[in-house]
Amino acid sequence: MLDFHELAPDGEDLEQLVRELALALGYRARWSGRGADGGRDLLLEESGDALLGAKTRNWIVSCKHMAHAKDGAGRSVSGEDVGTIGGIVDAVAQHDADGFLLACSTQPSSALVSRLESIERSKGVHTHVWDGVELERMLTTPRGWAVAQRFFPVSAESSGWRVFATSEPNRFIGITRGFYIRISNRHGSVVGFQLNSITERLDRAASIDLPNGHEIRPRGVFYDDKHGSFVWYFDYLYGPRGWRSEEIEPPMDEDTLLQQLGDGTVTYDDGQFDSFEITFRKVDRGHDAYDADHYRYYEAIPRYV
Repeated sequence: MLDFHELAPDGEDLEQLVRELALALGYRARWSGRGADGGRDLLLEESGDALLGAKTRNWIVSCKHMAHAKDGAGRSVSGEDVGTIGGIVDAVAQHDADGFLLACSTQPSSALVSRLESIERSKGVHTHVWDGVELERMLTTPRGWAVAQRFFPVSAESSGWRVFATSEPNRFIGITRGFYIRISNRHGSVVGFQLNSITERLDRAASIDLPNGHEIRPRGVFYDDKHGSFVWYFDYLYGPRGWRSEEIEPPMDEDTLLQQLGDGTVTYDDGQFDSFEITFRKVDRGHDAYDADHYRYYEAIPRYV
């Protein structure tokens, strides 16, 4: 069970969590300016069904973090927390949105639910709620769990693994340390015995000293039991953190990086041979749509992984 008390009381962690989760689920996301209540609003673009003309809907998202209220006991989100009917409708109109989405770490009060239902009926504005239970349900998925591990390092056990099966018996999705990794075997349907070996290699990658604003993210690994080898697919991301424009150091030399990773060698006690394919990507972390695990980063991985 995820503990929303791990998110900072000021609510900005919850905002960032909802944004990262929305991106992982395939929504487009961007921030608005500061709203009337002093907070910033998240705007989501929901892609429409292609069979119905792929018409999109835009949602304004209000994030309310009440898990720390009442000395940590938490409380429901009230109507006073989100504003009047007119204020909600005006906010939707101001951002040219189609609906209002409340995302909260606890739950809305019954009076607030009634208010949102009234807005939908009388004002023609779509309303919806992602409460703490719904957020946890969405986070407990292959795409969502990588996000959960970044924001809930204790309750999501960021040092451990969660492995999800796919429709094919030798392909899995492994989540650890906030990484979303495609894992495949040459044949067979068991992946657990490989995790200790994979973890050792991730430890080595994490130990490499990189310049500020640079990171290595694993995308996929293929275990070839016939030849006793692991084939790794990594992205090397580099670019400014946050919204500031900074001078970015060039990426580490590829040959030096491969050597430090142990490319082409038998380095570990398990006797397995390792090889690495690395894609260097200059990224803009300040961009609204930036996602460290965007689906396009996995497109270059061979289909058998």
